[in-house]
Amino acid sequence: MNKSALISYAMDFASFLLGSGLSERISSIILFGSVARGDFDKESDIDIFIDVKKYDKLLEEKVRKRFELFEKSEMKRKWELKGVKNPLSLKIGELKKWKIGRSVLSDGIMLYGKYRELPENLKYYSLFKINFDKIPRSEQVSIWRKLYGYSQKVGKKTYTSKGLVEQCGGKKLERGIIIIPIENKEKIINFLKKRKINYTINEIWSDTL
Repeated sequence: MNKSALISYAMDFASFLLGSGLSERISSIILFGSVARGDFDKESDIDIFIDVKKYDKLLEEKVRKRFELFEKSEMKRKWELKGVKNPLSLKIGELKKWKIGRSVLSDGIMLYGKYRELPENLKYYSLFKINFDKIPRSEQVSIWRKLYGYSQKVGKKTYTSKGLVEQCGGKKLERGIIIIPIENKEKIINFLKKRKINYTINEIWSDTL
């Protein structure tokens, strides 16, 4: 299933929800997560954030009931006949109060409402902690050179080679810890997986690198 079809499906749900008289209480409806980024698969949820002006449990119940009606609707069945079977996953609240708020705004697709910019210079990064303990020392050196690059002096000339981290716009913070712009994280993941290197990854926001 292509991305445009899933976005259209999400837009139909947004229209269905807004047609219930809830539009005055909803600031925006945002598609986020793997579908918005484009790295989804056939099992991926379609993540939608319902950003409300003022949250209360009764409002969430009304949105959930409307969602239940959509799940039984003719509109839903038409999309299933087209092959769209990815489940919708809703989050409901005031976006500014959620920890994932910046992530939603960063890679989200606005289905309804006004676009809001992120704070100036704020960017999303992946922080890798790489465990070299099980890698033989001889192999570690080769891996470090490929990750971090190297300089080699031959006669009066010095030859330098950029490592993968620098090529990805990232930076080495200390031994085994690197930070990479999130849009390039897959390049690092693929490199580490190919060499069966253990690692952990966290996503962070920063206005400096």
